[in-house]
Amino acid sequence: MVNKNLIGCCGIYCGACSFYRSNIPELAKKLKESLRKERFDKVAVPFDWVGNYREFKKWVSFLASAKCGGCQAGGGNPFCPIRRCCRKKGVKSCAECDDFPCNKKYFVWLSERYRKWNIKNLQRMKEIGYENWLQEMEKEVKAGFVTGTIIKGIKYG
Repeated sequence: MVNKNLIGCCGIYCGACSFYRSNIPELAKKLKESLRKERFDKVAVPFDWVGNYREFKKWVSFLASAKCGGCQAGGGNPFCPIRRCCRKKGVKSCAECDDFPCNKKYFVWLSERYRKWNIKNLQRMKEIGYENWLQEMEKEVKAGFVTGTIIKGIKYG
């Protein structure tokens, strides 16, 4: 059975995202707790090579709370204009929208960031439907695909 919460309104498959499928949040929580117990904020301060420890703590806190249930469950960017647009139009994703593909600034930026993978996914959703697309994506993830492999600016492997 496929999880329809993993249909990103913008065409991203949420099941390939590290914040859905990985244990990064649990590991970050453990790190955060260990750093607190060790009072690492006191240890790190005198060493320039550590960098800005406050910023590091913010990043670890973000990672610790970043577990996501998928776009359709309200996960991901809480301010996502694409999800807001889809909800307003009463559609699950841009694949159902008469204006797809649109020139909205965030959609264009996201499409560039994901090297148009989201657009290919939306077109595929239109061709074969959500259920079949989700099954295809599940197979890709089981074969090792993760979104980090296609995000612009991220080298993988």
